[in-house]
Amino acid sequence: MIISILGIVAEMERKQIKERQKEGIELAKLRGVYKGRVHGSKEDLRTFLSKPKVAKTIEYLKKGYKASEISRIVGIHVNTITKVKKMVG
Repeated sequence: MIISILGIVAEMERKQIKERQKEGIELAKLRGVYKGRVHGSKEDLRTFLSKPKVAKTIEYLKKGYKASEISRIVGIHVNTITKVKKMVG
């Protein structure tokens, strides 16, 4: 019973945090501080794949290296390597 009460209290607190965050974002938007991502700032596929580190990643993927090994060698995050895998093939 105590655990369920604590769970309910935690859920209420989380709701309050989200509400305060939403209010803060709305106030910041009114002041012109919060603008979000600039339109057109997304990188296109060709630009992304032409980067030197991405090109090296593709080479190592073709040679059969694991993502963790490529990450250490090239110096990019494993998630980026996964993204490259999806794009290439």
